[in-house]
Amino acid sequence: MGSITKGQLRKIWALGKELNMDEDLLRATVHGVTGSESISALSKYEAGKVIDNLTERKGKAKEKTTNRASKKQLWKMKRLAAQLGWEDNPKRLKGFIKKYAGVDRLEWLTSAQAWRIIEGLKKLAEREQKAQEEG
Repeated sequence: MGSITKGQLRKIWALGKELNMDEDLLRATVHGVTGSESISALSKYEAGKVIDNLTERKGKAKEKTTNRASKKQLWKMKRLAAQLGWEDNPKRLKGFIKKYAGVDRLEWLTSAQAWRIIEGLKKLAEREQKAQEEG
């Protein structure tokens, strides 16, 4: 079967770095895939399985980041927050996003989540407008 090659070893560490994994997390991943405690003790086959696993994770991580809210959507959310008088307290918008999208930061919203947040802010602004007109 043969033991891990230097190229495979470098590839595993490089992929771990690209995925922002620290050494402990990388070793835990290797253990989860192969059952081995040591990266350098892997066989060529096991190393291939680890590389495939990390490459697949890298692809999924890239997929997640490409579906982010657009600059226009981010601008619209900030504009609506300002219309609601939330400029002085940015925690209000963050709290709204956390409550309705389950995300801690504006930049982490997907395009679909951003659309829902924008629609929610629009409705809130409409209600505020009606309340001001009536009162």
